Amino acid sequence: MAICYFCDREMTTADSCTANALNHGGRHVALWPYGKGPGDRHGGPRCGDCGVKRGGYHHPGCDLQRCPICRGQLMSCDCMYEDDYDDEDDADDHEWRYPEPPREPLGVDAAGNPTERLMLGDQAIILHHGDVPDSDRTVVKGIPCTTALRTLIDCAPDMTQVQLLDTLDDFLDRELFTVAEAWKRIGEPDMAKHPGAALLRKVLPPHAA
Repeated sequence: MAICYFCDREMTTADSCTANALNHGGRHVALWPYGKGPGDRHGGPRCGDCGVKRGGYHHPGCDLQRCPICRGQLMSCDCMYEDDYDDEDDADDHEWRYPEPPREPLGVDAAGNPTERLMLGDQAIILHHGDVPDSDRTVVKGIPCTTALRTLIDCAPDMTQVQLLDTLDDFLDRELFTVAEAWKRIGEPDMAKHPGAALLRKVLPPHAA
Protein backbone atom coordinates (compact mmCIF):
# COMPACT_ATOMS: atom_id res chain seq x y z
CA MET A 1 0.00 0.00 0.00
CA ALA A 2 1.04 3.61 -0.59
CA ILE A 3 -0.74 6.10 1.65
CA CYS A 4 -0.70 9.79 0.66
CA TYR A 5 0.69 11.85 3.53
CA PHE A 6 -1.72 14.71 2.72
CA CYS A 7 -5.12 13.04 2.27
CA ASP A 8 -4.30 9.78 4.11
CA ARG A 9 -5.77 7.76 1.24
CA GLU A 10 -4.38 4.82 -0.70
CA MET A 11 -2.86 6.48 -3.78
CA THR A 12 -3.47 3.66 -6.25
CA THR A 13 -7.23 3.54 -5.56
CA ALA A 14 -8.21 7.05 -4.39
CA ASP A 15 -10.19 9.12 -6.90
CA SER A 16 -8.49 12.35 -5.81
CA CYS A 17 -6.26 13.96 -3.24
CA THR A 18 -7.55 16.77 -1.01
CA ALA A 19 -4.56 19.00 -1.85
CA ASN A 20 -6.08 21.28 -4.49
CA ALA A 21 -4.20 24.56 -3.94
CA LEU A 22 -0.90 26.00 -2.74
CA ASN A 23 0.24 29.19 -1.06
CA HIS A 24 2.62 31.40 -3.04
CA GLY A 25 3.76 34.45 -1.10
CA GLY A 26 0.43 34.64 0.70
CA ARG A 27 -1.55 34.16 -2.54
CA HIS A 28 -3.90 31.22 -3.00
CA VAL A 29 -2.91 29.34 -6.19
CA ALA A 30 -5.26 26.63 -7.46
CA LEU A 31 -3.77 23.40 -8.78
CA TRP A 32 -4.79 21.68 -12.00
CA PRO A 33 -6.75 18.46 -11.62
CA TYR A 34 -5.40 15.50 -13.57
CA GLY A 35 -6.47 15.77 -17.19
CA LYS A 36 -6.60 19.58 -17.19
CA GLY A 37 -2.94 20.46 -16.72
CA PRO A 38 -0.36 20.78 -19.49
CA GLY A 39 1.15 17.47 -20.44
CA ASP A 40 -1.57 15.20 -19.05
CA ARG A 41 -4.57 16.07 -21.22
CA HIS A 42 -4.16 12.86 -23.23
CA GLY A 43 -3.23 10.52 -20.39
CA GLY A 44 -5.08 7.40 -19.32
CA PRO A 45 -8.02 7.11 -16.93
CA ARG A 46 -5.60 7.30 -13.98
CA CYS A 47 -2.40 9.29 -13.55
CA GLY A 48 0.57 7.16 -14.52
CA ASP A 49 2.48 8.23 -11.40
CA CYS A 50 0.27 8.99 -8.39
CA GLY A 51 -2.78 7.02 -9.59
CA VAL A 52 -5.62 9.53 -9.15
CA LYS A 53 -8.58 9.36 -11.52
CA ARG A 54 -9.03 11.83 -14.35
CA GLY A 55 -10.57 14.97 -12.85
CA GLY A 56 -9.04 14.33 -9.42
CA TYR A 57 -6.17 16.27 -7.86
CA HIS A 58 -2.67 14.77 -7.93
CA HIS A 59 -1.18 13.54 -4.68
CA PRO A 60 1.63 15.89 -3.56
CA GLY A 61 4.97 14.73 -4.87
CA CYS A 62 3.50 13.34 -8.10
CA ASP A 63 6.20 13.33 -10.77
CA LEU A 64 3.69 14.32 -13.48
CA GLN A 65 2.06 17.26 -11.67
CA ARG A 66 2.72 20.65 -13.28
CA CYS A 67 3.28 23.96 -11.50
CA PRO A 68 0.29 26.32 -12.03
CA ILE A 69 2.67 29.30 -12.29
CA CYS A 70 5.61 28.22 -14.47
CA ARG A 71 3.93 25.12 -15.97
CA GLY A 72 7.08 23.10 -15.29
CA GLN A 73 7.39 20.00 -13.12
CA LEU A 74 6.05 21.00 -9.70
CA MET A 75 8.47 18.66 -7.93
CA SER A 76 11.51 20.53 -9.23
CA CYS A 77 10.45 24.07 -10.15
CA ASP A 78 11.71 27.18 -8.30
CA CYS A 79 8.36 28.90 -7.71
CA MET A 80 8.76 28.84 -3.91
CA TYR A 81 5.47 27.58 -2.51
CA GLU A 82 5.34 28.01 1.24
CA ASP A 83 3.22 28.15 4.36
CA ASP A 84 1.92 31.52 5.54
CA TYR A 85 4.48 33.58 7.45
CA ASP A 86 3.77 35.34 10.74
CA ASP A 87 6.25 38.09 9.84
CA GLU A 88 9.00 38.80 7.35
CA ASP A 89 11.67 37.17 9.51
CA ASP A 90 9.83 33.87 9.23
CA ALA A 91 10.40 33.83 5.47
CA ASP A 92 13.95 32.55 5.96
CA ASP A 93 12.77 29.60 8.04
CA HIS A 94 9.49 28.65 6.34
CA GLU A 95 8.19 25.11 6.09
CA TRP A 96 7.63 23.79 2.58
CA ARG A 97 4.16 22.52 1.72
CA TYR A 98 5.78 19.87 -0.46
CA PRO A 99 8.18 17.95 1.80
CA GLU A 100 10.48 15.29 0.39
CA PRO A 101 8.31 12.35 -0.72
CA PRO A 102 8.47 9.29 1.52
CA ARG A 103 10.63 6.42 0.27
CA GLU A 104 7.90 3.84 0.08
CA PRO A 105 6.24 1.68 -2.56
CA LEU A 106 3.67 3.51 -4.70
CA GLY A 107 1.87 0.40 -5.89
CA VAL A 108 1.97 -0.76 -9.50
CA ASP A 109 2.21 1.01 -12.82
CA ALA A 110 -0.12 0.52 -15.79
CA ALA A 111 2.00 -2.40 -17.00
CA GLY A 112 1.62 -4.19 -13.65
CA ASN A 113 5.15 -3.50 -12.40
CA PRO A 114 5.77 -2.47 -8.76
CA THR A 115 6.92 1.14 -8.42
CA GLU A 116 8.56 3.18 -5.68
CA ARG A 117 9.72 6.75 -5.32
CA LEU A 118 13.39 7.52 -4.59
CA MET A 119 15.39 10.71 -4.31
CA LEU A 120 18.44 11.30 -6.49
CA GLY A 121 19.95 14.38 -4.85
CA ASP A 122 17.00 16.81 -4.78
CA GLN A 123 15.26 15.14 -7.72
CA ALA A 124 12.50 12.62 -7.15
CA ILE A 125 12.49 9.63 -9.49
CA ILE A 126 9.99 6.83 -9.98
CA LEU A 127 11.60 3.41 -10.03
CA HIS A 128 9.73 0.70 -11.94
CA HIS A 129 10.62 -2.87 -10.98
CA GLY A 130 10.33 -5.58 -13.62
CA ASP A 131 12.09 -8.50 -15.23
CA VAL A 132 13.76 -7.29 -18.43
CA PRO A 133 15.65 -9.89 -20.47
CA ASP A 134 18.99 -9.04 -22.06
CA SER A 135 17.30 -8.95 -25.47
CA ASP A 136 15.29 -5.91 -24.32
CA ARG A 137 18.34 -4.02 -23.05
CA THR A 138 20.59 -1.64 -24.96
CA VAL A 139 22.99 1.25 -24.35
CA VAL A 140 22.44 4.72 -25.79
CA LYS A 141 25.31 7.23 -25.46
CA GLY A 142 26.71 5.17 -22.61
CA ILE A 143 23.42 4.98 -20.71
CA PRO A 144 21.84 1.53 -20.15
CA CYS A 145 18.18 1.51 -21.10
CA THR A 146 15.47 -0.62 -22.66
CA THR A 147 15.20 -1.00 -26.42
CA ALA A 148 12.77 1.19 -28.33
CA LEU A 149 10.44 -1.77 -28.80
CA ARG A 150 10.39 -2.70 -25.10
CA THR A 151 9.95 0.95 -24.14
CA LEU A 152 6.93 1.20 -26.43
CA ILE A 153 5.44 -2.00 -24.99
CA ASP A 154 5.89 -0.76 -21.41
CA CYS A 155 4.53 2.73 -22.13
CA ALA A 156 1.56 1.60 -24.23
CA PRO A 157 -0.87 1.26 -21.26
CA ASP A 158 -0.38 4.97 -20.46
CA MET A 159 -1.06 6.09 -24.04
CA THR A 160 -4.21 6.74 -25.97
CA GLN A 161 -4.61 4.70 -29.12
CA VAL A 162 -3.77 7.78 -31.19
CA GLN A 163 -0.57 8.36 -29.22
CA LEU A 164 0.37 4.70 -29.53
CA LEU A 165 -0.17 4.74 -33.30
CA ASP A 166 1.80 7.96 -33.73
CA THR A 167 4.70 6.64 -31.66
CA LEU A 168 4.67 3.29 -33.44
CA ASP A 169 4.75 5.02 -36.85
CA ASP A 170 7.61 7.26 -35.68
CA PHE A 171 9.67 4.31 -34.43
CA LEU A 172 9.08 2.33 -37.62
CA ASP A 173 9.96 5.34 -39.79
CA ARG A 174 13.21 5.75 -37.84
CA GLU A 175 13.90 2.01 -38.28
CA LEU A 176 14.28 1.45 -34.55
CA PHE A 177 12.67 -1.96 -35.09
CA THR A 178 10.69 -3.71 -37.82
CA VAL A 179 7.10 -4.96 -37.89
CA ALA A 180 8.41 -8.52 -38.00
CA GLU A 181 10.60 -7.92 -34.94
CA ALA A 182 7.66 -6.44 -33.06
CA TRP A 183 5.38 -9.39 -33.84
CA LYS A 184 8.11 -11.83 -32.84
CA ARG A 185 8.73 -10.09 -29.49
CA ILE A 186 5.10 -9.76 -28.42
CA GLY A 187 4.54 -13.39 -29.38
CA GLU A 188 7.07 -14.66 -26.85
CA PRO A 189 5.82 -16.34 -23.63
CA ASP A 190 6.68 -13.49 -21.23
CA MET A 191 4.50 -11.12 -23.30
CA ALA A 192 1.40 -13.32 -23.13
CA LYS A 193 -0.19 -11.29 -20.32
CA HIS A 194 1.65 -7.98 -20.70
CA PRO A 195 -1.02 -5.25 -21.15
CA GLY A 196 1.27 -3.23 -23.42
CA ALA A 197 1.84 -6.18 -25.72
CA ALA A 198 -1.92 -6.71 -25.97
CA LEU A 199 -2.40 -3.08 -27.00
CA LEU A 200 0.42 -3.24 -29.52
CA ARG A 201 -1.15 -6.31 -31.15
CA LYS A 202 -4.20 -4.19 -31.94
CA VAL A 203 -2.29 -1.51 -33.87
CA LEU A 204 0.63 -3.32 -35.48
CA PRO A 205 0.42 -3.77 -39.25
CA PRO A 206 -0.23 -7.39 -40.31
CA HIS A 207 2.56 -9.91 -40.63
CA ALA A 208 4.51 -9.58 -43.85
CA ALA A 209 3.66 -12.29 -46.34
